[in-house]
This record gives sequence, C-alpha cells and structure tokens, in this order.
Amino acid sequence: MKKIQTFFLLVFELAILCLTLYYLRIGLEMSHSDDMRIIMPILVDVAFLALFASFGRRLALFFGTAPMAGKIIMGVLVGPAFFGVLDAYSVGVELARVAGVLFILFEAGLHFDPLLLKKNTALATRVAVVGVRVPLCTLGLFGYFVLDMSIVSALFLGGIFTATSVGLSVELLKRANMLQTNLGNKIVGGALIDNILGVIILTTLLKVSQGYTAVAPFIIILLVIGFFVIGTYLLWVSGVADKIAQYLDRHYANDGTQLYTRFFFGALILASAIAGVAGLEPVLGAFGIGVVLSKVDNSIKKTAWEKIEGYTHIFVGAFLVSLGTMLPREALLSWEVWLLALIFTGLGFFGKYLVKYFFAKEKDGRLVGYAMSIRGEVGLVFITVALTHHMFDAIYASAALLAVILVSILGLILFQREVLGKKGKKKLKPLVEGM
Repeated sequence: MKKIQTFFLLVFELAILCLTLYYLRIGLEMSHSDDMRIIMPILVDVAFLALFASFGRRLALFFGTAPMAGKIIMGVLVGPAFFGVLDAYSVGVELARVAGVLFILFEAGLHFDPLLLKKNTALATRVAVVGVRVPLCTLGLFGYFVLDMSIVSALFLGGIFTATSVGLSVELLKRANMLQTNLGNKIVGGALIDNILGVIILTTLLKVSQGYTAVAPFIIILLVIGFFVIGTYLLWVSGVADKIAQYLDRHYANDGTQLYTRFFFGALILASAIAGVAGLEPVLGAFGIGVVLSKVDNSIKKTAWEKIEGYTHIFVGAFLVSLGTMLPREALLSWEVWLLALIFTGLGFFGKYLVKYFFAKEKDGRLVGYAMSIRGEVGLVFITVALTHHMFDAIYASAALLAVILVSILGLILFQREVLGKKGKKKLKPLVEGM
C-alpha cells in the first residue's frame, strides 16, 4: 500500500513540476525584458532538467532498476514524446547536454591511470576494434541488403552503433565504485578507443558523402588524433600540472582552493574547445586535460574537485534527461519504427557484447560487454549528421534514435544487475519515502 502511495505521490509531484515549467515559460516569453525572454529560459531549462533527473532517480528506485536508466526514461516522459514541456533542441537543453558530457569525461580523466592502461592497451584495443567492426558490418549489411540503403547511408547506420558512450560508462563505473579499478580502466580505455575510431569513421563517411576522394583529409585527422594522444601522455609524464600549480602559488593571491577550482574549470572548457577546433570531439579534450591535471598534488585535486562536483551532479543528471527528450512522439506511435528499433537494438547490443569472450573471467567479460553496449553522444552525433546530409528518412532516423536509447537502457540495467550479483544483492532497496 505504501509503495502505491509513493508512486501516486511521484506522479502528482511530476505533474505539478511540468505545469510550473509550462506556465513559467509562457510568462517569460511575454516579458518585455531581453534578459527574461532570452537568457532566463536557458537557465530555467537547465534547472528543470536537474529536477527531472531527481524524479528519474526516484522512478528507477521505485521499479528497482538503474537510476541512470530512470533519468533517460524521465526525459522521454517530459520531452516531445509525451508531455512536451522540454524541447530537445532548445539552447538550455543543448547546453546541459554538452556540459554534462564534458564534466563526466573531465572527472574520468582525473581518475584515469595511463600506466594502468599501458598494461591493458592490447586488450582494450582488441575490445574496441571488435566492438566497432561487428556492429559496423552487421548493421551496415542489414541497411544495404535489407533496407535497400546506399552504401554510405548503410555505413552511417552501422556507425551509429560503433562507439560506446564514454560519459554514461564512466558515470556507471563511478556509481559501482569501479572507476579506479583495473577492470574499470579497461572499460574506459576501450570506450575511448571506440570513440576515436568512431570519429575517424564519421569523418571518413562525411568526406566521402561530400564527394571527397583525396587521401589528405583523412591523413590529417589521423595525425591530429596521434598528436592528441602523444601530447596528453607527454604532458602527464612531465608533471606540468604541478608546475602550473607552483606558478599560481607564486604569482597569484592565496585564496585557498578557489584559485585552483577556477583554473580547473577554465582548463576544462579551453581544452574541450581546442579539441573541437582541431576536428576532434570536445569530449576527448575534456578527458585529456583531466588526465594531465590528475598529476597535480592530491590535496589540491581533491579539494578543487569537491567544489566542482556539485555542479557536475546538476549537469550530469540534466545530460541523462536530455537524451530521452530527443525521442519524438511519432517514433512511439509507429509500429515500423518500433520493429526497426528492436532489430537495431538487438544487432547493436550483441555486436558489443561479443567482446566478453576476450576475458578469462566470465563475469568480467559480461560486465565489459554490458558497459560497452551503452551508446550515447557519438551515436547521436552520427544520427544528427546523417539527418543533416539527408542520409536517412524520418522513419530510419527515429528508429535509430529509439534504438540508441533502448540499447543504452538495456546495457545500464544489465550492468547494474551484474554488479549487484557480484556484491551478493538481489535487488535495490525499494523507494518508499517522499522526495
């Protein structure tokens, strides 16, 4: 009985929040002040995304599933697919989506150990290469022979399911207290290589679709990626972070860790922007600068990150909710979209899950397979680029987007269930208290 009351309380609170956002936005649009009409809606969207993330967590705990999956589902509910109080492509939602991924990858870099990855480079590379090749080929062949797509469009379809969401995987490992473990390092390493390969595939397909046949653009991309990897490692080895900290201590007023907190934040945004300008994904820049700064004195790193972490929770939750808002209502009402989405989900999931056979321990292999099956930012980039260049029609695009969400939720749930099994737990404690 108490559980039923909790559910109806959650529904009531969610309805109140949706109505508040709806009428608040109408009021802001009617304002004569530019600040109220232009700037405030952005801040309101970010704030409400964070609030909806809390509701998503409650929803997940109520049903005993992964909190991250609950937040994505909450995004589907409040997005255009159901209540329509959040626009997936409004400036505030886009801002939260980008910022959330950057914060996640920055934290992953701070806790990443390049020496540990060095020991696992061969394994992580094999996992990534197989995890990219299998879905690229299976879904590409399915698109070409079954759906009668052009070869480039079919490869775009396969490309959507090649890259693992580093952001979601890192957040998942963090919640499972596995981020700094050897297995967690293998997962993050494999996911990063996945993303690098995904960027290469995306760039190549985009150039081919635009009629490029010269080799030079592709060589430039490979050189930039190589420079990024080597440069990050050299900066980490040289201990440049400690040298910067010493410089700040000598030349700037000592105001506790506030100076370092501002420096960490500025370095995160700067590195992400530089990576984007260089033709790479900004998330790689965020991760790289996190790795470089991980060498700074532990007391500085700990206290500075503690101050940034509060904002991280806001943007990470908002990022998860924003993924769900990208699903249009038409996708949920079309049987053809659902059929294709389920096929894409099955092929996409098992294409990544096969990497479990690289691990001697079956449980470790399953955990890696589940984590690597989670899609996200790079898959969404593929869909966006494919739509922009008219590679897909609306049905295929909606099915691919729905499949990205479904396979991510499936991977999240199975990973958490496996972790709970390793810890001797059967299920999460049901939520019975109010918010």
